[in-house]
Amino acid sequence: MRIERNYKASQQEAIQKIDSFLDELMKRDFPGGVVVKEPTKSWSGNTMDFSFKLKKGLISTKIAGDIQVENGKIIMNSDLPGLVKTFVSEDKISDVIGQQIDSLFGTKNG
Repeated sequence: MRIERNYKASQQEAIQKIDSFLDELMKRDFPGGVVVKEPTKSWSGNTMDFSFKLKKGLISTKIAGDIQVENGKIIMNSDLPGLVKTFVSEDKISDVIGQQIDSLFGTKNG
């Protein structure tokens, strides 16, 4: 899955917003008793590598990817496990993440 969104802020401000947003996302309670386990993230320049497990009962799946913060554009790449795509379409996930990024920066993409 690849998501590209434009933003209006300095690159440093965008990095800080994305970093804080991911921290909050990984602490959030999700519908249906899904919890986030083993969250990790690390920055190398303007690129963040991230991973976490989504767990419900005895079932868990790992999601990993990277987010690149370029001047005026955010690019997120992640491979979604088949288990996740069984329950929610990749397009729906992409739309929701895109809307969250737009909301974070007060922008409209499309």
